[in-house]
Amino acid sequence: MRKVVVVGGGISGLAAAYQLLTNGYDVSVIEASPAIGGKISTVEIAGVPIDGGPDAFLVREPEMKELCSSLGVADELVAPVSRSAKIWVDGSMQALPKSQFLGIPLDLDELSSLNLISPEGIAIAQNDLTAIDNARDGDETVGSLIRRRLGHEVMEKLVGPLLGGINAGDPDKISLKSGAPYLASAASLDHSLIRSIQKFIRASNRNPETPVFLTHPEGLGTVVDALGKELEGNVILNERIQSVHAKDRQWILEGQKGSYEADSVILATPSYISGSIIETTNGKIANLLSNIKYASMAFALFAFPSKEIRPFDGSGFLVAKSEGLLMTACSWSSSKWKHLGDKEATFVRVSAGRADDDRAFNIDNEELTSTLLKELSQIVDVQATPMDSQVIRWPKSFPQYEIGHSNKVNRIQKLLRDKAPGIFVAGAAFNGLGLSACIRDGKVNAQRAESYLGTVN
Repeated sequence: MRKVVVVGGGISGLAAAYQLLTNGYDVSVIEASPAIGGKISTVEIAGVPIDGGPDAFLVREPEMKELCSSLGVADELVAPVSRSAKIWVDGSMQALPKSQFLGIPLDLDELSSLNLISPEGIAIAQNDLTAIDNARDGDETVGSLIRRRLGHEVMEKLVGPLLGGINAGDPDKISLKSGAPYLASAASLDHSLIRSIQKFIRASNRNPETPVFLTHPEGLGTVVDALGKELEGNVILNERIQSVHAKDRQWILEGQKGSYEADSVILATPSYISGSIIETTNGKIANLLSNIKYASMAFALFAFPSKEIRPFDGSGFLVAKSEGLLMTACSWSSSKWKHLGDKEATFVRVSAGRADDDRAFNIDNEELTSTLLKELSQIVDVQATPMDSQVIRWPKSFPQYEIGHSNKVNRIQKLLRDKAPGIFVAGAAFNGLGLSACIRDGKVNAQRAESYLGTVN
């Protein structure tokens, strides 16, 4: 039986290992931390399970729901009860347009009525409907697309905060093709961005009653627990792989506790860690992997006494970068999810940190918590003392898909085939940040490992 070692127990590595195990391969998952799951992290706050990483997944991408089905937990999934979100900009709370796509307004009359964009900004956005085609050759940034079609104000007050909240990135540096492929597809049908997206939505024929997001009421850690049961006996925890080298037509992984033989290896760790592991095998691959940039983010999870806090009308709010606050977004979990809305505690998740803003990582947990509580009091008049709180930090955890990212990924893949056959890399750093994208990448690389093993005598 061929042996595959998967390094990294996040959702990408777990999905790869699960597929390989299901297909009859001898698999080991080696994880440096005390638990599998990666950024999927469900913790208890005031006795209630709350996600300290992603708290939902997009339904339009099928891989996460399919995984839940295969693990027997799909029937337990729930949708948000509140879809409406707001934005804190220019010192006030504003509603996001109901007719919008990733923050891009699709009804400029509605946008005019919201008092979010100035009359001058509305006029510039309206030019999109009549202006000549000024598409750029090749790839461009998300910010470039929005600014040239809809203007700077729509970018700064709508699209930037929303996309920045998704990947902690700077849309003026993020590749449209790699970092927002769904938007790139939606923008390709007409030189008017608004008309193009409208055509894209009509062509998708999506049922508006279908949930956009789903989660598990006990937290997404439930999915990880189910995967852990399937992989029981095949996971090694608290072991950090430091290098990999070839020996007698096998790969030898050197860890802090021992050595591990493998016929094929899937590195499902952050790209800079994968780079350090493969450096002794090929420095050029290591350099490309290490040069993928990352942003850091922290979450502060709060439980407030419900009787002492005013309910929030919506699922949460974004914070425009121009406000200069430490906070980047706030998810009002008790309004967002029905299973959290009937508790004695009101649960609020506050995020801090984005590309080029590491302030949250230059202060300790106490100062981070007190600063975010102060900002909550200023924005939504939260004066209550939390019953419970917890800070979860994700340093260098959000890869940034800058211009040229897809070419870099293609070079990495080619060098691996030529210089390190049998080694594969998977995870959020390459082909998508969302949970389904990570699962898909894990499964694709499991298939690559299977194909490779099928060609080796």
